[in-house]
Amino acid sequence: MIKILKFAAVLASAILSSAAWSAQFAIGTSGQGTATYGIGSAMASVLAKDAGDSFVVQPHGGTGKIVPLVNTGKVDYSLANILEVTNAVKGRGPFKGKVNENLRVVAVVYPFEVGFFVKADSDIKSVGDLKGRKVSTEYSGQKIIGILAKAVLANAGLSFDDVDGVPVTNIIGNANDFAAGKTEAAFFAVGAGKVDQVAASVGGIRFLPVNQDDAAEKRMQKVVPPSYVTVTKPRKGLTGVDVPTPLMSYDYLLYAGKHVPDSAVEALLAAMVKNREALGEAYGPLTKFDPANMAKDIGLPYHPGAEKFYKAQGLLK
Repeated sequence: MIKILKFAAVLASAILSSAAWSAQFAIGTSGQGTATYGIGSAMASVLAKDAGDSFVVQPHGGTGKIVPLVNTGKVDYSLANILEVTNAVKGRGPFKGKVNENLRVVAVVYPFEVGFFVKADSDIKSVGDLKGRKVSTEYSGQKIIGILAKAVLANAGLSFDDVDGVPVTNIIGNANDFAAGKTEAAFFAVGAGKVDQVAASVGGIRFLPVNQDDAAEKRMQKVVPPSYVTVTKPRKGLTGVDVPTPLMSYDYLLYAGKHVPDSAVEALLAAMVKNREALGEAYGPLTKFDPANMAKDIGLPYHPGAEKFYKAQGLLK
C-alpha cells in the first residue's frame, strides 16, 4: 500500500506538470442527503488540488436518471451500484433496449451497505418482522432502489406482496414518509446524511439485520446477483448501527463517459489514492475505500485512462 501511495503521488505530480490545461468536470449524484451526494461532494472538495481539475456536483432525482446524461456526454462522472451500471451497459432491467455503450468504469469505490431501518424503540427486530407492516414500495422514479429493497426482503423470504406497501417515487421520499409516520421502516444506505436527519427527527433509528445463512444469501442474490452479506460494525458517527449488524452489500462504482480525457481520469485516480484519508474525513463511509480493490474484475469495461493507471500500479493485467 505504501508503494501504491508513493507511486500515486509521483504520478499525480507528473500528470499535473505535463498538463497544459485545467478543466471543470461534472459529477452527477442523487439528491442531498444520499450516499452518492456525500461521495461526490467529498471528491469535489478534496481532489481538485491534486487532480489539477475542478469538479462540480450536480444532484438529480436518482442515479438511473444520470446514466443517459453520462452516456451522451452531458455529465462527466457519476456513481452507482454495480447492478445498475451493469444493466445500463448491457441494456437490461430498467434499461432494457437502451444500451449505454459510452459508460466506462473508473473505480470500485467501496462495498456499499444497505438495509431497512426502524425507530430505535420499534418492536420490529429483523427483516422477517416486516411482514404485514407499512413499507415503501414501487419506487416509480428510481427503479433500482425498488430492486435493492426487494433483494433484502427476499433474504428473509419476503416480497413486496408480503408487506403493507406504500407507493413512493424515490429513496428520499421513502425516508420522508418514514419520518412523517406513514411507514414503519425505511430503506437506505448506512452512513448517508439523510439517515442522520431522519434519526434526529424520530428520536433514533436502528438498522435491521439480514440472515447470514447460505439459503438466505442465495435468495437475495437471485434478485441482485452481485450482492453479498457483510457484518457492519459500530463506529463513531455511524447512525443506526450500535451492534455488529449483518447487511446486504455490493460494490459501488465511480464511472465516466468515454468522452472524458484519459489524462483527466489518471489524475483523478492518483488524487483519490493520495488523498484516501482526507476523503474518509470528508465523508465517513469513504474510510472503506481501499486502493487495492479499485480495479476489481467486475465484468465491465474500464475507462482507458483508468486501465493505464491500474496497469502502471500492477493492479490490472
